[in-house]
Amino acid sequence: MLKRGRQAGQNIRELALKRRIKAVSSFVAAVFVIFMPVLLFKALDGFLKPLKFYNYSQSQASLNTPPILYIVTTIAALGLVVNGIFLWRRANNADQGAKGEEDISKELSQLEDEGWKIEYGMRLGNRLGDADVVCISPQHKAYVIDVKSHKGEVMADGEKLNRRMGKTNYPFEKDFINQTMKQALQVKKQKGLRFVTPILAFSEAKVSLPSNRLRNVYVIEKSSLVSLLKFLG
Repeated sequence: MLKRGRQAGQNIRELALKRRIKAVSSFVAAVFVIFMPVLLFKALDGFLKPLKFYNYSQSQASLNTPPILYIVTTIAALGLVVNGIFLWRRANNADQGAKGEEDISKELSQLEDEGWKIEYGMRLGNRLGDADVVCISPQHKAYVIDVKSHKGEVMADGEKLNRRMGKTNYPFEKDFINQTMKQALQVKKQKGLRFVTPILAFSEAKVSLPSNRLRNVYVIEKSSLVSLLKFLG
């Protein structure tokens, strides 16, 4: 029997939080770096003032900040800001993915009332991360559902998926079909199941395939997921 230890989207929400913390740390470090020459030379000025054997002109000359130091710290600060922006955007992407999983969980909640066992965020081996949803029907059939939150219209280009945004088709950044198949095999291995059916579910996009399968993986949009699971039993 599956145990519902984690909530839908919990793993990726935690990942988003970690990315935001790193982004904020990067922004704070950028501020520190940009003001470091000023702070450094103020500290030196405070240290040198009490020393009687330094005359005024010597003190002033020793405290002139080399221009190259400003250039170096500015470049370093800009690098930290760029890194912070990159991490913040990745956190936004993670939160979008978490919302997709949460939306899918709402669709699946009715199945739990009908005896389906549902688990979210199952940790997988072989560097596969986690399985978004693993569920077992009252007939003891197992499914792994990989949730994607991309928008647009999902289409098939031969054996690969792409998506249409407006009038332009874009390839996906990864082979989601292959990824879902690997997850199904790993879930089967870890749970000692006879077979696990792989499903790729899009929480936002419209799916337009001649059939709802590609390379033995079901590709479905959110509104059709529950009906597919009920049909498969």
